Amino acid sequence: MDDARASARQAVMIDIDREREHWRQRYHGLPRARAMRSFARYWPVLCAVYDVYLNHPRAGRGEAMRLYLGREDVASSLLTEDEAATVFERAWQRIEGVPANDPAGVP
Repeated sequence: MDDARASARQAVMIDIDREREHWRQRYHGLPRARAMRSFARYWPVLCAVYDVYLNHPRAGRGEAMRLYLGREDVASSLLTEDEAATVFERAWQRIEGVPANDPAGVP
């Protein structure tokens, strides 16, 4: 979402339990999933995207990415900045309802 559209964003309700289950079934396809060894270790990195989205509703995509990369759970993960950006993009696209490049064909 660009900065112009960010200010027009409507309030959204996110079912975090549904999102957690979605990612539990798909996190293996994300960067360094094998190195993180479990979904429990990966979830805080994914959850940080949702936190940024909900806590900074007027942030454009670039600002949201900056906020995400600065989150402690992201910075202390095994992910490089590029890998974390990939995770951010996949989750952000899901939040916005834009189909991600999911190998299973499911956003």
